Amino acid sequence: MKAFTLAFSAAVLCANAFACPVADKLADRYGISFSGFDTPIPSTQEPDASASGPLVRMPLRDARMVSDGFRHTVVLSPAAKKAWILRTGGFAGVYEWYGPVDVGDMPLADCRPAAASAGPPRAQKEAPGAGPA
Repeated sequence: MKAFTLAFSAAVLCANAFACPVADKLADRYGISFSGFDTPIPSTQEPDASASGPLVRMPLRDARMVSDGFRHTVVLSPAAKKAWILRTGGFAGVYEWYGPVDVGDMPLADCRPAAASAGPPRAQKEAPGAGPA
């Protein structure tokens, strides 16, 4: 019963990302795969959710059999009709942002915010001698 509850909860929590077709359309448009992009996308900084509105994160399908391939996540701002691509992994282990790219007339009706932040938490280094006051 615990396994069923866990599987059902995961399906409900992830349903909005899979209902949004933008990730697959962007993967086709730019040729995004485990080896990178077929069409170049400009590199950028992590998107600012406070400036772009709520963001939707959608992992792209990847080749699980390629252990040293890139993993890509589309981060979409439905309000701005823009998307960013987060590339992680690879042989040397990268964490790179690309975009924004215009999603134009792609259907966004089922693209709902999954989280308020765009990326996974990054470790922040404190200045030497800094600490709680």
